Amino acid sequence: MKTNLDLGLTNLLQGAINLQRGQRVLLVQENPKYGWYDSKLPKALRAFAVDQLGAVVEVLEVDEPTNSPHQKLEQILKEQRWDWIIFLARIGDQDRFEVNHQGPGKLMTYTRTAEQLQSGLGTVPHAAMVALKTVVNKTFDGAEKIEITCPFGTQLQGKPHKSIGESSTDVAVVRFPAAVSKPISAHTFSGRVAFRHGLAPTGSKAYSPTCLSLPQGIIAVIDKGLISSFEGDAADILAAQDHYRQVANQFNIEPWRVDSWHLGLHPATVHPSDPQVDLDRWANTMFTSPRYLHFHTCGNYPPGEICGMVEDPTVKLDGVALWQDGQLMASNFSAIAKVAQCWPELSLL
Repeated sequence: MKTNLDLGLTNLLQGAINLQRGQRVLLVQENPKYGWYDSKLPKALRAFAVDQLGAVVEVLEVDEPTNSPHQKLEQILKEQRWDWIIFLARIGDQDRFEVNHQGPGKLMTYTRTAEQLQSGLGTVPHAAMVALKTVVNKTFDGAEKIEITCPFGTQLQGKPHKSIGESSTDVAVVRFPAAVSKPISAHTFSGRVAFRHGLAPTGSKAYSPTCLSLPQGIIAVIDKGLISSFEGDAADILAAQDHYRQVANQFNIEPWRVDSWHLGLHPATVHPSDPQVDLDRWANTMFTSPRYLHFHTCGNYPPGEICGMVEDPTVKLDGVALWQDGQLMASNFSAIAKVAQCWPELSLL
């Protein structure tokens, strides 16, 4: 009888990338000492890939992300003898690995522990999550007006760009689980956005300090995709302005740009501790939860360098709620309801 971990591994390796017997895999695993990925998951993944699927797996351990290429990894990649690169490491999220080219397939894994993989986050079929993501994206494409509110003061309106679609990064990198909607351009959006708990990095580049803790939250006033001011505690406003300027100056990017936003899709996403214990890990875990709408800011590109999180959002498309207080309202849109009926595993939605 298969265990839940076996189900998660099957979903990851066969459901997401259809790993075949004899294929060569480079497993890039982050040193567990950094606390993001555990030591049990890479061992279980390698054993399953080799013993159950007949793949050939080589392991490379890496440190936490920096802005310089990992020399050994870059050298190994030049050998061009891999079918798949599987990242159990945050460096897989960095922009230099997101170039669509004729190299090996790349799988970025957001289930960072064996416990997460064997939970609903890892065992709901990948195909079901892809189907949900696809139909939600098409629903956004059909909207003329989008309104975003939340219990903490968010009031934002805009029109989706009809030309926006899946970026090349979504083609070049398989992401597991498929747990976020596509980015919606924020360039037409204006209003007020309540960022809860603080500001965190997007994972695109490394910088320090990584986060700005704002336990009371802060309001960003946005005018057509640009932050024009902040509202809140005076000291928090100054700290937020300084944080944006510092990050922007480091990478020579536009500080006040709000490039885009997306919603989390997977209600099995959980984080065990208070956001203020580790704001970076909290934000870069909970962005896949339907309870959060994730803004890409600081930089005129997705995902930018600073993320802000809207808690328990309500999102209306042409007056009809697609999200209500952090929950997907599948029954309000027939195409989404049909997908939910086709995949009983999505019943947790």
